[in-house]
Amino acid sequence: MWEFKFYSRGGQGAVTAAKLLISAAILEGQFGQAIPSYGQERKGAPVFTYARIAGQQIDTKSYVYHPNCVLCFAPDLAELGIDIGAGATPDAILVVNQPVPRGAPRFARVVSIDADRITHTLLGEAPPNVAMLGALAKATGCVQLESLLKAIRMKIPGKAGEQNATACAAAYEAA
Repeated sequence: MWEFKFYSRGGQGAVTAAKLLISAAILEGQFGQAIPSYGQERKGAPVFTYARIAGQQIDTKSYVYHPNCVLCFAPDLAELGIDIGAGATPDAILVVNQPVPRGAPRFARVVSIDADRITHTLLGEAPPNVAMLGALAKATGCVQLESLLKAIRMKIPGKAGEQNATACAAAYEAA
């Protein structure tokens, strides 16, 4: 089972990213959960989101305490004393929006992507969530890129969906 913990700031789209990830897994016939956790509920405040993907029904109904994959949308969270490696399994993968934060060395593998640059280049002022998902798919293989692109197009119809799918695919290639 894949267990994910997303570290972000309000407005970066991590909650939507978790939902898109689970939609992609379900399209593949997998089981999944997206579990948001809101705190201050304001733009820029730390946000923690959790997700699980498995090939069979998931009976656990809680936050993820021992992720085997961590997504860090905001590397500067370490400056607030947030330890993005807390509870991570020894074989955990870190997918991080550049630069790599303190604490990254305890991960078995680190995939760094400039999700902000990719997003701003292809989408303008938009959250980096789809770019982070592209990097996640490449780093873990937990879902296929095609499923992720389909989930994005289902959630965001029309031209905006196509542009978001392009940003996701670009991040996949860059990771």
